Amino acid sequence: MGKVSIRVLSAIVAAGALSVTAIAQTSQRSAVQAQALDVSNLRLAQTDQAAAANIIDFEDAQGPVAGAGFTLTNQYESSHGVSFGRGASVHFCARVTDDVNASLCPYPSAASGQRAAAHDVRAGGPAMIINFSRPVDAISLRINPTGGSFDEVFVAELNGFDGSGKQVASDSIRFVWRQDAFTWPTRISFETEAESFARVTIALRRVAQNNQPVRFLIDDLSLAYGAQTTDAPALSALNAVRRPPAITGAEVVQSNDDAEMNEALRLYPAATRIRTAIDWDAVDVTLGQQRDLNLNVAPHNSVSFVDRATLPLLLPSRADNGSLSIVSEGDSYHASFDIGGRAYSLYGTRVLTIVNSADGAPAPEGNVTALASNHALVASFSLYGASYTLTGYCRNDSVLEDPACHDRDRIGDVAREMVVAVGAAGRARP
Repeated sequence: MGKVSIRVLSAIVAAGALSVTAIAQTSQRSAVQAQALDVSNLRLAQTDQAAAANIIDFEDAQGPVAGAGFTLTNQYESSHGVSFGRGASVHFCARVTDDVNASLCPYPSAASGQRAAAHDVRAGGPAMIINFSRPVDAISLRINPTGGSFDEVFVAELNGFDGSGKQVASDSIRFVWRQDAFTWPTRISFETEAESFARVTIALRRVAQNNQPVRFLIDDLSLAYGAQTTDAPALSALNAVRRPPAITGAEVVQSNDDAEMNEALRLYPAATRIRTAIDWDAVDVTLGQQRDLNLNVAPHNSVSFVDRATLPLLLPSRADNGSLSIVSEGDSYHASFDIGGRAYSLYGTRVLTIVNSADGAPAPEGNVTALASNHALVASFSLYGASYTLTGYCRNDSVLEDPACHDRDRIGDVAREMVVAVGAAGRARP
């Protein structure tokens, strides 16, 4: 009964969003400590199908001719997730007599190969803009001005911005340019420990001329990609809907789905049982977002139980070796599965036991509560009008043998991959 009693206890606490402060302990092993679990930053890892190549040497660039080179815009969007702002172009570097070519790339060769990318301040402003459609955590490149005085000092400035436009990194480097610097000795490396880059700007300035921005060339642009992530629709709904379901006028029922709740009714005669209304419109929004992201429930052999459920089921999008098993009696369901060799369960119900708060008891904070027992870590919350409990079990039912089972980041990783499923009974919007 150890695991079952913890699940029931958690379901009672899940109603904490419904002003529950009294908890019925159904097992002496269940000494619990409730803590708020912040899910505001949980994100769902997506499979990254983009090309593995991460170096752009500009040797294969093609495009409309702009002066002595090709206009550089989105030639590397599909292969590298990179596009360039105005003023960028690709040029052939060689010893030539043509004045235009000589002024744009006066070197006999690029950092590698024969081509380099140039930025013209007259056409694109003081900085080259590089946009990333994939998250990028670091970039590296070689840089050279298109000319200068002997031993002149230049300053290269880089700024990185996240997807919201917030600046998350900034750096600069001073170097001395030599007229015979044909080997492109100056390399810049730039990384962020905050949010990944969605945009980077690069500018080159002449120190001796009041930091005047000048034309420059870059080559061998190297990228370190960050994790490809997107908002998890179920967790986005969880963060957005922090209020509990309304209980005014709710039907008071006695359900066999969670008969062990009767113990709470026995211990707390003032307790009330309700069958909540489900916000099916919000469920439909989440289902549409999941379809757009091609998110699906992990393989299982429980279609009939999914069809029987009268509430939306939260289920994992992956599980070890077909381990996902689902049981439902209508107003509640239980799913068990393994991820990474560790056992988990998800329990959901729309039949709740409401225990009246003691006078002066503090109101619950937030929508998610984490509870640590001596054999599990439990996260309980309300969503769409139902109550859910995600449990990660300690190996051998012992936190002493398996202290990692109390790692909230670990259970958060499982929560990141939850998806919503609705069967035939749910589609009837009961």
